[in-house]
Amino acid sequence: MDQTLTVPEPALRLLVERGFDATSVDQLAGALGMSRSTFFRRYGTKEDMVFSDMDPVIDAVQRQLAVPGRGIAERVSAAALAVFDHHTSRPEASALRFRLVHEVPSLRDRELVSTHRYERAFRRGIRAALGVDPGLETAQLGVVAYAAAVVAVHNAFLRSWLSDPDDTLRGRLSAELAQLAALFLPRIEGTGPVPDPAGGGRVVVAVADAGANTGEVIEAVRQALEAGDTPARPTHR
Repeated sequence: MDQTLTVPEPALRLLVERGFDATSVDQLAGALGMSRSTFFRRYGTKEDMVFSDMDPVIDAVQRQLAVPGRGIAERVSAAALAVFDHHTSRPEASALRFRLVHEVPSLRDRELVSTHRYERAFRRGIRAALGVDPGLETAQLGVVAYAAAVVAVHNAFLRSWLSDPDDTLRGRLSAELAQLAALFLPRIEGTGPVPDPAGGGRVVVAVADAGANTGEVIEAVRQALEAGDTPARPTHR
C-alpha cells in the first residue's frame, strides 16, 4: 500500500494529550518539525490530518477490486483485508485516532464521511467487476447491500481489534467476508433464488360453484395448479 501520506503519530498523541480544540496548528507543526505553511500544504486542516491516510487506503481498495484473473469474492476480501492490515500495522496511531474520534464530534462526523467513501469504493469496484449497471435493479441493489455489509463487518472487527488486539481476528474477518460473498453474490449474479417480496409461496386461482362440496373444491385447486393460472387468491363463485 502507498504510504506516502500517513497519519503522523506524534501529532495524534499531542491532540490526545492537550485536547483537539486546545491544540493549535502551530503546535502540531512544531511536533512534526515543520512550518505552519508546510503543515497546511501537506495536511490542510486538523481534521484532514487525522484522516490523512484515507486517499491512499481508498486507492488500495480500488486496486484490489480491479485485479484481473481473480473472482469477485477474492477481490473484495483482499480489499477489505488491505484496509484492516493498514490500520493494524500502526497500532499506536490507530488507537490514538480511535480515541480522538470518540471524543471529538467533528471527527465522528468525518468518520461517517469516510465510511461512505469506503462503501462507494466497494460499490463501484464490485459493479465494475461484475458489469452491473447503476439503477434500482435487483443486481444493483445487491451490490449496494454487499458493499455496505463488507464495510460494516470490517469496521466491527477493526473496533474489536482496537479494543483488544487479537491475532486471530484477521482470520475470522476473512472467514466472515467469505460468508458475505456466499450470501450476496448468488443474488447479484442471478444464480440464486430471489426472495418473494410478499413473503409467501405460490398462489393460484381456483373457481368453484358456491354450493360445491369439499371434493369439488380440491379438484378445482388441483386443476388450477396443473394449469399454472395467474397468481391470486382461491375464490368461490
